[in-house]
Amino acid sequence: MLRTRLAVLFATVLCVLLASCAFSETLAELKANMDKVAVGFHGTLGYSLHLRGKHDERISLNADEQYPTASTIKTAIMCEVMHQIEQGKIKWNDQLEVQPEWDREEGGFAFYFKDGTKIPIGQWVHLMITMSDNTATIRLRDCIGQKNVNDWLTSHGFKQTLLLNGKQCDDLGLRPLQHRWGLGVTTPNEMLRLIEMIRDGKAGSPASCDRMMRLLNHQYWDDYTAGQVSPYVHCATKTGAIDHARSDVSIFTTPKGEVALTIYTKNQQDDSWEKTNEGDMAIRKLAQMVWRHYDPDHTWAPPTGETDLLPSE
Repeated sequence: MLRTRLAVLFATVLCVLLASCAFSETLAELKANMDKVAVGFHGTLGYSLHLRGKHDERISLNADEQYPTASTIKTAIMCEVMHQIEQGKIKWNDQLEVQPEWDREEGGFAFYFKDGTKIPIGQWVHLMITMSDNTATIRLRDCIGQKNVNDWLTSHGFKQTLLLNGKQCDDLGLRPLQHRWGLGVTTPNEMLRLIEMIRDGKAGSPASCDRMMRLLNHQYWDDYTAGQVSPYVHCATKTGAIDHARSDVSIFTTPKGEVALTIYTKNQQDDSWEKTNEGDMAIRKLAQMVWRHYDPDHTWAPPTGETDLLPSE
């Protein structure tokens, strides 16, 4: 009788294990599925993924190619703001007055500020990162200097990432690149390294990196990767979008460990600003694939109707 029960128990456990293996996706299979999305994309798509920790693993595609940063370069601006605060050049609570209307840009709240409005640098950073406020970005960029942002990137080993738009653009000889790429240029691999530097406390002092991670964890524009992972985990992210390109930089926790993921597109045929934009949908699809891979027990999935509640201007 005991032997029979043990045999049944063993058979049951074996069946469970075999079923689990049958439905578990290998890393190679995940990459193949992600690459299919990229191959079918009407434009160029690149990504870089890093599972951090005990089971360290990486996959990527077109990850050393350059892409428009769009608003993801604002993360580098934030790093230089923190650097100058650490140097004592500026203070987190210094009051900065909003620039004149002709030097503002729509996208965010600060465009509508009354002339003469002053808020602390910390609030300008908050607007730039959490709301991706363009007027706040311009104000901070001009406060700390475009060249200083690029010098920070260079000093930290970034060879293909640059802030291209700014009042120093011509003096720095960056106008041809700015015409080609817009606000900035980067690669999926370099942006992956940047967000991991912030996460690991290597992009500034421990206090600076802690504050930057908190800001990246509070995003209004959470419709890309952040919308495809459980709302009950930490997800630090920064998105970007221009007519022919989309981008997303993120680091988030999963049941299998912490994952850093960057996805960039360029030369998109679809330049629409609808929810169905091919770049938007491709980023969400890839992020969903990654979440499902590292959440094999399906602890969470996007609920029905979630696309009806995506953030909007």
